[in-house]
Amino acid sequence: MAGTDFGHAIGLPRALSGLPLSPLVGGYGELLAAQQTLGLRHLGELLTPPGGRLRLLDGIFAVTGPGRRRHVGAEVLRSPRRDRPEPAAAWLLERLAAIQEADPAALRRILLYQLTHLLQDHPQGQLPATAAGFGVDPAEAAALVQAAARRARLDEGQRAAAEALLDDVPAHRIRSAARRAALLPPAGEDRPLAALLAELAARTAAADTALAVARRAEEQGDPGRACLHYEEAAALAGDCPRAVRGLVRTYRPEPGDPGPPRSALVPGGVELRWPSGDFGDTRWRVVRLTRGEPADAPLAEVPGRPVGGVLLDGGAGIGEEIRHVALPLRADGTVDGPPLIAAPLSVAPPVTEVTALDGNAWIGASWTAPPDAVHCEVTLTGPRGPVPVPPVARAGSRETLRVEGTAPGRYTLAVRARYAPKGRAEHGALSAAVTVPVTVHAWPEPVLTLTALSREAGGVEFRRTGGDGAEVRLVRWPGTTPAERAELTAAELPPPLDWVDPGWTGPVTNDPATSVSGTSVPDTGGPAGDGPTCVGHPPPGSQTMVSAVSVLGARAVAGPSVLVEAPLPVTGLALRRAAPDVVEVGFDWPGAAGTVTATVTQDGRRTELAVARSVFLREGLRLPVTPAALSVEVHAAPRSARSVLASPGGDARAELPADVAIAYELVPGARRGLRRGPAVLRVTVRAPGGSPGPDLPGFVLVARGDGGRDPRRPSGPAGGPAVCRVTGAELAAAAAGTGTGTGTVERPIDTAAAPGRPYALRGFLLGGAAASVRLEEPPLPTLVVR
Repeated sequence: MAGTDFGHAIGLPRALSGLPLSPLVGGYGELLAAQQTLGLRHLGELLTPPGGRLRLLDGIFAVTGPGRRRHVGAEVLRSPRRDRPEPAAAWLLERLAAIQEADPAALRRILLYQLTHLLQDHPQGQLPATAAGFGVDPAEAAALVQAAARRARLDEGQRAAAEALLDDVPAHRIRSAARRAALLPPAGEDRPLAALLAELAARTAAADTALAVARRAEEQGDPGRACLHYEEAAALAGDCPRAVRGLVRTYRPEPGDPGPPRSALVPGGVELRWPSGDFGDTRWRVVRLTRGEPADAPLAEVPGRPVGGVLLDGGAGIGEEIRHVALPLRADGTVDGPPLIAAPLSVAPPVTEVTALDGNAWIGASWTAPPDAVHCEVTLTGPRGPVPVPPVARAGSRETLRVEGTAPGRYTLAVRARYAPKGRAEHGALSAAVTVPVTVHAWPEPVLTLTALSREAGGVEFRRTGGDGAEVRLVRWPGTTPAERAELTAAELPPPLDWVDPGWTGPVTNDPATSVSGTSVPDTGGPAGDGPTCVGHPPPGSQTMVSAVSVLGARAVAGPSVLVEAPLPVTGLALRRAAPDVVEVGFDWPGAAGTVTATVTQDGRRTELAVARSVFLREGLRLPVTPAALSVEVHAAPRSARSVLASPGGDARAELPADVAIAYELVPGARRGLRRGPAVLRVTVRAPGGSPGPDLPGFVLVARGDGGRDPRRPSGPAGGPAVCRVTGAELAAAAAGTGTGTGTVERPIDTAAAPGRPYALRGFLLGGAAASVRLEEPPLPTLVVR
């Protein structure tokens, strides 16, 4: 309808036949980011002073008042702007000036594109006041909102395609541009966009034709001709995935052609290094192909330019197998000549910090797994080929492995990390192997059993089983004793015990009647203690945990242990019969011993008694016995119930004869009228067992008096005159005659030899055997004669 079309009777004839569907400017994303940083709704707000208005139907003008407007060209954009002092604003103005110089219609097109979207997104975008609110001059606001209402609305995807369209075309990414163009509605009256879309369609068709010819040549077995047409397709559409993959399949380097780039994993990605050679100022488009992706998947371009022949690709996916293709470019950005094709590379970082060590028939290894690895695969190759490995144990990023049963020899351990890309696990990559050599050395056979047996004169005999073919040492560990079969080095062993004969003699038969077992491992099937023997004499007073260690070269294996104790001898043993049924035992306590054992032998029976040091020092030792003869042996007891006792030899032993007692009493004389006759001495012998033996002491009765009323007792056999004597033979004959060991001899007292009354009597034993016979005395009042 006349008078309703946008631009009718306004400005130049057909000044604008339709609002743009695309800004059609390269780098529009950068402009938009800078605009948003400054908080601008549209770029026109940067072109007008505060309070000014914008006219753009027949050119870009900043209206500052009635009848006052200024055309906004490149020189105005570059003029100092005191109202926009920000660095971002200065950069944006310079960029807009460059766009205006390159194409005088480009900036106006951008402004119309932005204002159209603002009006279409506004709930009252159909009102001229809304356009005026965006800074548009009221004279053009009505026409602008009417035109915006007629233009097709773009969704979010279409806007993104429209804004990035001109980023692809100058770079000859025709396939990408065609995909974006396919998202847009028909260009309609947007003639520049329609021309661009027509050009894209033509180049796409030409590239498809070249691809068809190349595929036929490839199917006919002519890779050379196919390569030329694939190169033609790549020149028409530099981002054509089928053309690039066709080049990878068909290109055959000729003599003199440069070698391919070398790709390698580095921290931060993949490093692509060009071959040595002078390529001048050649520009390159580097694309990354990924194994397993669809043939028509868009090409992944590696941004940046090689510096010093090196380009870093930081976008390669972990676990992918990739291949880089470097396409040389002409000045206009089209492909120029055959590509440089790198070898396939798995983006699979290897494991790190791999360590391996050997032990007694085992190999242990550990490594740090990359964080993206699914698992690690391990191979172990030995002298006889591959060796089965158990599952790997993992704690955090550190993984460990232990392989048992490895024979001596050289092995190679290889560790690889397995990756599985998300969504394409079947195309998982395996990292390069990290190999570590490890040698399993020969280790000594362990000692299986160790037994200690007490021998005479403070000796201990050690017997062992196991340790065949190795040097076996007996040692004492200064600290904690290692566990049996612990793997050690010979350098960390303590010196062998200096009180043990280092030589081991051939196997002997164990004598259970004389052995004291210190075996610390279970029975292995043979008699305990069978095997080589050696003898040691531990220092008196020592307590030693003796350990067996088998040694072969620089390696050693800990064996069983036995506790050996050599107590100090007991000295100063003495016996005294305190009563017929009590014996007092005295001796010097042996050093630091906590307990001694006293053994009493009497009447064919042996009785052992443990005596504690504290009790002995406080109370002494009194043993209950019978009057019969006895012997007492005393030796220090071991401080541990597990100890094997090395007797010091010559144990303290003392004997005490039977308790022979001689008793005497005064028997008053018979009465003779008013007077009594002389008193009679009665001496009785009592010997246990029926016979006192031939050696009995003699007996003498001594009198003493001082003429006073309190006579003194004789102090010894010579302390006064003897008033009666009985020989030892007479006493022995009296005891033997009865057959019971008890006999009596009676003798009258020689009163003539006695001093004047009153006097006291006392009997004494005479002779060498007097010390072994106990004298029983009657009550003292009965020995006073008045």
